[in-house]
Amino acid sequence: DGIGMAAAFAAGAEGIQMGTRFVSSEESPVHENFKGAIVSGSEQGTYILNKKSKPCIRALKTDLTDKIYEEGEMDMSALGGIKNLYFGGDMNAAPALAGQSIGLINRVMPVEEIIKQTMKEFNNVCDTLTNSKFEL
Repeated sequence: DGIGMAAAFAAGAEGIQMGTRFVSSEESPVHENFKGAIVSGSEQGTYILNKKSKPCIRALKTDLTDKIYEEGEMDMSALGGIKNLYFGGDMNAAPALAGQSIGLINRVMPVEEIIKQTMKEFNNVCDTLTNSKFEL
């Protein structure tokens, strides 16, 4: 969101990544099950998987990712069903990649609205900081 964007820029970033937000947009071609899992998820709704190997990924908590998380390591064949996940809606066909930001996403929106809302929030934070007086 725009608040997170402002925080990232304040820390020196020159851009942000909004993959999870755009996966859950109206225009995204992914299955409604995937979008629904993002929208209904919370900040605690993901795992960091494959920490003992590469690639290390973050994915939604599902029966499949529960097992991978417990094992601590993931064979790349786990990604073999990604097409069934994205387009067939089988949430256990492959790890459903998503960031912690799922806790901030509460509805599917058009991309244009996502961008406008993010920029409005970002600009509001920047304006507030610019117009604030800080005293000791």
